[in-house]
Amino acid sequence: MTIRCNSIARISAAAILLVAPWRAEAAAFGPDMPAWMSPAAERAAEKTIVPPPEPTPNADAQDPLDPIRASVSKAEDQVQSGRPSDALSTIESALKALDQVPQSHPGAAALREELGELKDRCDKLNDSQAALETDDGPDGEGTAPQKLRPVKAEKNERVDKWIDFYTGRGRDQFQLWLVRSGSYMDLLTRNLRAEGVPEELANLVFVESGFNMHARSMARAVGPWQFIRGTAKIFGLKMTPYVDQRRDPELATRAAARYLRRLYGMFDGSWPLALAAYNSGEGTVQRAIRRQGTDDYWSLRLPRETREYVPQFLAAMEIASDPDRYGFELPPNSPFRFDEVLIRGPVDLKLVSNLTEIPIDDLEALNPMFVRHRSPAGKDGTPIRVPHGKGDDVQTVLQTSYKPKPLTRAELREAARAQRHELRHYPRRHRGRHSTHLVRRGETLSEIGRRYGKAPATLARLNRLSDASQVRAGQRLRLQ
Repeated sequence: MTIRCNSIARISAAAILLVAPWRAEAAAFGPDMPAWMSPAAERAAEKTIVPPPEPTPNADAQDPLDPIRASVSKAEDQVQSGRPSDALSTIESALKALDQVPQSHPGAAALREELGELKDRCDKLNDSQAALETDDGPDGEGTAPQKLRPVKAEKNERVDKWIDFYTGRGRDQFQLWLVRSGSYMDLLTRNLRAEGVPEELANLVFVESGFNMHARSMARAVGPWQFIRGTAKIFGLKMTPYVDQRRDPELATRAAARYLRRLYGMFDGSWPLALAAYNSGEGTVQRAIRRQGTDDYWSLRLPRETREYVPQFLAAMEIASDPDRYGFELPPNSPFRFDEVLIRGPVDLKLVSNLTEIPIDDLEALNPMFVRHRSPAGKDGTPIRVPHGKGDDVQTVLQTSYKPKPLTRAELREAARAQRHELRHYPRRHRGRHSTHLVRRGETLSEIGRRYGKAPATLARLNRLSDASQVRAGQRLRLQ
């Protein structure tokens, strides 16, 4: 008992010796010593249980949707390059991977919807390719296509608005388009009739390109009918570093007629819906019909450009049917007429011009499909167009005096480089043909704007973003 008391006394004394220096140091601060330095605060702190810190998410952890988004991009590229079957395989793999991700994961539902829409688009494109393979049209081995019913002229406030514009502030522009149409309208209507679609659809070119064969949109749609590369390839148009048949008024019209025929069938014989789909894509119109429960074009809520597209066409068709009534001066027709001659060896339009005394401007106007004045030799020769009535004379001159120089390595490299640049910077989606964009990880508002030809400020305003940094993966942005 005595030993125990002595031990306690020794422990108490040791404790006093240990604490005494601390008390002496603390006394130097006086009565205003901070609470956190007081012995009471220290004892309270010792009894306080501090919970462990919350685990912070690993910033480097990969979002399970990232590989699937990469597959979506790959499928879109395959569609653009005219390979819908390959795109379908990519989509199926992506859907299987998405099945392993919880549907509650942010962005999963939107990604599944996007894959479904892309799959529908591929199915329709495959149907188009199958139809083209079994129907060569009136000039091939297939049966002549059935003639479709004409486009019904309609007048309402939305159409009248565009008639007022074309006859008012837009009069000079429409007058220019009418002058240009005089060279091509006969050619376009003849080819539309041959494909069994209404010839009044030629008026669509007023809206698409203003009859400019070299027209090129920010989304890289090219030619009078404004084909993007993927659709052009599906409907048989050739594109190389030297030739772009999207700019050929005859071949592009045939391709557009077949595309419009497919859309007409897809939308149960409704020309307004078919034309809306030509502008915005089949998926946009189909989704609007499904969600809104109506297939009446005039009642559907569609992207702004598509809402105005059909009224613009109907207004152009109305004015072009009777220009005098609307005060337009229509010069005498100068129809696009030509003879074809065959060039063996490389094509050199400037040399042809020099030998035949045909102005180079005339040769360029007759041959808008040539991207450059010079192009390599075709396997079976290359047909070029010359003014009507001069074909025999030109062919004779070419057979006796035409000796073009082969293309240099520098010319070949430059042509290949230019096409690679176009393909590398080709937007995955057609501006105006999509109303929304699903944001992928790492994308910025500026990058998205460049893809669709939209200013970042415009996208921010459309989506009510006060700060561009608010954009996040899985978010669906409005584009119109």
